[in-house]
Amino acid sequence: MNELKIRAYAKLNLYLDITGKRPDGYHELKTVMQTIDLYDELEFTLSEGSGIEILCDKQGVPTDENNLIYDGIMSVISYAYFQPGCKITVRLKKNIPSQAGMGGGSSDCAAAIAAMNKLFRLEMSADEMRECGKMCGADVPFLICGGTALCEGIGEKITQLEPVNDMYIAVLKPSEAISTPQAYKLFDEKGTENAGDYDAFEKALKDNVQLGRNLYNAFTDSCAIKAVDDAIEILDICGAYGAEMTGSGSAVFGIFDSKEKAEKAVERASTPFGGVYVPVNCGNTIIK
Repeated sequence: MNELKIRAYAKLNLYLDITGKRPDGYHELKTVMQTIDLYDELEFTLSEGSGIEILCDKQGVPTDENNLIYDGIMSVISYAYFQPGCKITVRLKKNIPSQAGMGGGSSDCAAAIAAMNKLFRLEMSADEMRECGKMCGADVPFLICGGTALCEGIGEKITQLEPVNDMYIAVLKPSEAISTPQAYKLFDEKGTENAGDYDAFEKALKDNVQLGRNLYNAFTDSCAIKAVDDAIEILDICGAYGAEMTGSGSAVFGIFDSKEKAEKAVERASTPFGGVYVPVNCGNTIIK
């Protein structure tokens, strides 16, 4: 196999609580992540030569070792302890917005790990691919398989949950953004007045109305920009069961009872925000 096309799915944080800070400076999390049907497209080609070449259809995306695709490839080479003996070219079609809290870079990294496993017939298990993902970033191990999962620690402790019910989601992306390190810094300084209630959230997972009412993100109070509050307000006005920021932002999502309402919310928000309607993908993603 010398060519492979693979999708890298975006994620949303349905619940995100910061439960502590470790001596090494990393924060302990308790978050439920969900993959959705919004994805980047990656095409891998093996050819004569050596090295890694990354090409992207959008300006501003790094195409060198600063791209997490590079990290994903190198993590597999290191973990499996082999030399590819060829040039690896990756063509990336970018659909997931950057600086959104939707795992765009991490998902590309997870897809690269899965692609290397298939291209070089390494027969790594999902757990082994997740070990590679741990070398690259907190969200990567989850995005190897996707679906619905509780992630704890720094994201490496993964408990797969029962898939959520079918739902309709509108995602709005303000043009402004905040970096993840800055978001954690602000959280450390300000904290949040509204504590998360995971037990209530878990009970709501199988009821979309209750799920919407129990969405939670500890970052929203501590670091959300005004545009995030404005986006949440628009989704609420348009009839969302609930709306919340994902990750450290700045993308915001709302859960609706129909495709039409979700699409109308995106249409209404199209002037101040970029938006997209996406159905939830409840099953596994990368390696299915």
